[in-house]
Amino acid sequence: MVDANLREHLGIYVLASASSAFLTISQYLVVSAAAASYLPVDPGTSALITRYGVGPGIVLALLLNSILFQGILTVLVVTLALSAIVKAGWKWTYAFSAAIASGFVGYWLGAKFLVILEWISTLQNNRVDSSTEYTSLFWFGLAATICYLAMLLVLRKSYGKLLERQLVVKDSL
Repeated sequence: MVDANLREHLGIYVLASASSAFLTISQYLVVSAAAASYLPVDPGTSALITRYGVGPGIVLALLLNSILFQGILTVLVVTLALSAIVKAGWKWTYAFSAAIASGFVGYWLGAKFLVILEWISTLQNNRVDSSTEYTSLFWFGLAATICYLAMLLVLRKSYGKLLERQLVVKDSL
């Protein structure tokens, strides 16, 4: 059962990761613009910038944030894949795991989007030209949204395949 939907579960993971990566690129651009304009950044990022320089410090801060996302996402996708194995009540288990996984990814993307908007607002309030960052947020946000919606469609397809497979098994008994 797990092998049958491996491709879909891998697709869910890849699409969720791509969604986050698109917004992380936009976040890098906006935080770089803020650091270049000598605007204060959060203490963790500031410490990394002081230690490693502007570019590598920001990349390291965003990389640590992305590793956290990837770790949580891995646990959720593995839980989703394993919930298909449950004999009794697999539909509810799978649906609940899918709702948790898609809710987490959606919440993460929404929070990241709002953080980027906050940075753009800070740039504008300090009279820093942020048109490039705002445009990049639009395009990368659009790409992230498309990947997220594709992830939801793959998740739905995965559930449909599992349901179909369970009906075939039930009919053969």
